[in-house]
Amino acid sequence: MKTQENTDLFLERIEQKLAGAYQNKVPFSRFLEEKMDWFDYSNTALAKKVFHRVEKKGEDAARYVPVTRQTIGAWLKGSMPSSREIYITLGMAFEMGLEEINYVLLETYMGYGLYCKNIEDALWIALINGLFSIHEMEQVKAHIEELLDGPEQEEERSLATMDLWVMLSEARSLEQFYDLVQAYKEEFRDGAKRFGQCLEEVIEEEYGYYDKAAWMLRDIGLLHYEAQFSKIKAGKAVVTREWLLRFCIALQPGISSIEKLLAKAQMEPLGITPAEIIIEMIAKYKADTVADSQKIWMMIESAATALGKRGYELEEDLCRKYDSVYNLPFAQKLWFSICVGQQLLENQKKKDYGYEKNGYCRYIMTDRVLFDDVNRNKKNSQFKKDALKLTSHKKPDSLPSCQEVPSLSIERGFQPDVFDLEKFEDYCYMRRPSRFSKDFVRNDLYYYCALLYSIWCGKCFQKEKVKAEVEELREEWEREGICSQELIGMLSHNLTEGTAYEEDCDIVHIVEAFCACGKSE
Repeated sequence: MKTQENTDLFLERIEQKLAGAYQNKVPFSRFLEEKMDWFDYSNTALAKKVFHRVEKKGEDAARYVPVTRQTIGAWLKGSMPSSREIYITLGMAFEMGLEEINYVLLETYMGYGLYCKNIEDALWIALINGLFSIHEMEQVKAHIEELLDGPEQEEERSLATMDLWVMLSEARSLEQFYDLVQAYKEEFRDGAKRFGQCLEEVIEEEYGYYDKAAWMLRDIGLLHYEAQFSKIKAGKAVVTREWLLRFCIALQPGISSIEKLLAKAQMEPLGITPAEIIIEMIAKYKADTVADSQKIWMMIESAATALGKRGYELEEDLCRKYDSVYNLPFAQKLWFSICVGQQLLENQKKKDYGYEKNGYCRYIMTDRVLFDDVNRNKKNSQFKKDALKLTSHKKPDSLPSCQEVPSLSIERGFQPDVFDLEKFEDYCYMRRPSRFSKDFVRNDLYYYCALLYSIWCGKCFQKEKVKAEVEELREEWEREGICSQELIGMLSHNLTEGTAYEEDCDIVHIVEAFCACGKSE
């Protein structure tokens, strides 16, 4: 229950901060209602003019799509928009100018405005001034990166912030905007370069060395490749605030590191949006307590879910630890689920259950399996072929050979330290296994079922929320076309505290049930 108590306290502090931030300000719902009355907008009419960013896996670039009339209705009832593009396009729908959008909307309801020497903010200024449409944002951003990637100028030109703001405000065409960026690109690029160097310093300070952090950050789309990170370090990429928020949630740096990164990126301090308050609370929580990353992720995911139920808008994938696993195609998730089960069975034949010195260590491999092994396999052409073969309408005569999952092989001599064993007691309801019982098999079975939840829901499994998580799994599987009451029953049994080991619910039966779930095309 201790983890739940910490989560409740964490959520309470976030809500106090949110309530305090808006205490002496015009409620957003009233502001919105008055503006809609003035322009005679219905929910549907306004929804067509307000956009949010959508980035789907497999697509080359993000898209900006209209919000729904239900979203407008939720705002009128008291919820708050979650992102800057929503506030900006909302202001444009109400024919507000740059100064109004910056100070009436952004400063009031997000806690920070636009800073013209940040290249992303310069793009938003150009959009507000009508130099291009929201649908051209990614195209313009790509061209800006090409300009920043050009040869360095011999003479560096600098400009006072207010002067640059005025010049950006007065640009009357996209060509004039590009010329302005070209003329002062060394200033924009220098700021981005300083940010890249600072980013590397923070990673080293928080993790000791870059490689240790890279495998985790890759999964959430921050450091897909070394080349991308090199581009950021060289100051040749547009680093967005959203990117930085994702980085801070994933890496969980201290408050001084967050402040340093924002300053180097020439961005305003943390604002009053739910996501930014979560980041601030994480940093303070880590400073006040000794807490490991998994516990903090549990708190983040629980707080995000609770805030969503209470009307606050959050980008769901921002607060989902295993988001890139969650967004894998159905066939690959299904095939990887089978591969993990087969590997565990193979390990059991070798009496390799994941223990040394009676210490349970499977659970500490979850991140390696979902970050390293999934990322390695999802790029593997044979893995993709086998996944599609399993889910094709033509069932294979025999199951293709499963890909190896290296992280499930225990290094001989591994001995969890005291802190690891304490975490074991926290995450796993079972006692430490005895050499003379079925606890080995039972714990591997528990680990497999908990891991399946993370694969299909993208979040950390929490033993205190089994009923809700099993129901969430059922909903996810039904969306994917898996309507297997047998599978749900086995997972529910294995994850519920106090249930005995049953052969009919073991790994073999779960793998067989998955094999029968191939989707017809």
